[in-house]
Amino acid sequence: MKTTKIIALVIIGLSFNINIAYAQTMHAIIFANTQNKDIGTSAEVDYQCMSLELTTIAKSIGYNLKKYYYHGDSKNFCRSNLDLVLNNLTCGPNDIVYFYYSGHGGRAQNEETAFPEMLLKPNEPIYTNDVYPLYNVYTRIKSKSPRLTIVMGDLCNSVIEGFIKQPERNKGATVLSKNVCDAYKNLFLGVKGSLIATSSKPGQYSWCATRNENGQRIDLGGYFTSMYLAVLQNCVKTNDNVSWDDVLNTTIANTVKATSYNGRKPQTPIFFSELKKTTDAPTTTITSTPQPPIDSNDADTNLQDKIAYALSKVGNKNISMTDRIRNIQSALNTVKPSTRIQVVGCDNKTIVNTTTAEKYLNYLSIATNIDQIVVLDIEKTGNGVPSSLRIHEIHYN
Repeated sequence: MKTTKIIALVIIGLSFNINIAYAQTMHAIIFANTQNKDIGTSAEVDYQCMSLELTTIAKSIGYNLKKYYYHGDSKNFCRSNLDLVLNNLTCGPNDIVYFYYSGHGGRAQNEETAFPEMLLKPNEPIYTNDVYPLYNVYTRIKSKSPRLTIVMGDLCNSVIEGFIKQPERNKGATVLSKNVCDAYKNLFLGVKGSLIATSSKPGQYSWCATRNENGQRIDLGGYFTSMYLAVLQNCVKTNDNVSWDDVLNTTIANTVKATSYNGRKPQTPIFFSELKKTTDAPTTTITSTPQPPIDSNDADTNLQDKIAYALSKVGNKNISMTDRIRNIQSALNTVKPSTRIQVVGCDNKTIVNTTTAEKYLNYLSIATNIDQIVVLDIEKTGNGVPSSLRIHEIHYN
């Protein structure tokens, strides 16, 4: 579970042609405490899984994706950057804002809402100016008048060791179809208003999921986040009329069930919804080829997007074979032929393939159903050249 101490604040527990000609934007804001000494690896799993899901959502509903990703050291993961992004956020009437937090959290004894405080500093000591209420994020985003506000936090108090059973998630590529895209559109364009959710009730812990493999601890991310993504991905595949109540009530039930063992009090997520169904969903124009990414606040994210765009122009099935082959050289300008490519599944841990960039680009140039490549992580040499990439493929079926 996620825990810390705080000074001056008493806290207890803490292709179907998917790319778009963009008139509307999804603003994706992520704060993840990936360098915390206790939960950093768990928050890193949350960060990568959620960033991948937000990319999938934006593509499925025909929206531009603008990223505001804050993780790592205290220069990035801090209260001042939260204020900066919320103060400068500008929304069009059909824009969507999706805020997600993974890290330590808790609540004051006199907390006024059921939602916790985020602790926006990688490690202790934590002071009052490092703390910010999740509910205040919700109200500040709502004041920008987007079409849809989604605020979610996976946070609470202390850490549990040992095995926690995880739901099965897709181990292969993301596969989009018309039905899946319709389900995402129903969730994100068929409603207006606001929603806030967090991983546990007041006074409860939020747990980090782990498992033991050959004596080594494997972090699987926050329990709430893992359950939510598993439920969301399953729902959009099986029901194109799925509602937010369906998704979140199932997430709550699954989280309670899975955290109830060894006599421990279960973790019960909560949410508050001000969503209403609407018939005026914005029209999204779908185009067939990759669109250049929009610059974000984060240099590493920009590099990942630059490489992903170059790879996608080789793999996208709607680009002519001749142009795809020509684009190989442009992709090799962003990596080296010997750069290690590791392809992972939706669960962010199953390794689908490991090869070199040169071999992978040759494969991409003749692939038949790839729409987009997402770069999840980059390892670089001392001079900043990418030496290894972890990537995920989005296919259209």
